[in-house]
Amino acid sequence: MHEMALVRNVVDVVLDEAEAAHAAEVCAVHLVIGEGRDVVEEYFESLFQFLARGTVAERAGVVIRRVPYRVQCNRCGAVFHVNVIDRATWACPACEAYQDYKLVSGMEFSISKIEAVERERTSA
Repeated sequence: MHEMALVRNVVDVVLDEAEAAHAAEVCAVHLVIGEGRDVVEEYFESLFQFLARGTVAERAGVVIRRVPYRVQCNRCGAVFHVNVIDRATWACPACEAYQDYKLVSGMEFSISKIEAVERERTSA
């Protein structure tokens, strides 16, 4: 259920940015979400549509780019993907060090782009 707070924050940022840009409508919101965020995309999108109802973002599509867990081995420096539920992936493929690494990616959560249509300006 942590999606509710995340989506609320995204909607707030999108609406603030749309207002600052004098947008008539937000067409799409592009997000970068790491695998470690455990976000259920369908639930996130449904919540976005619900929370954006009645705003300039109500018809916006949500485009999510997932970022996998990637780690860097502390022994040899190799960068590789790990699957948190598959222990076979926890060893460095280059030097075989087991669980001796630092996280490089997989916990991201950001808005990478907001596509909007600007309001027509009226001359005074």
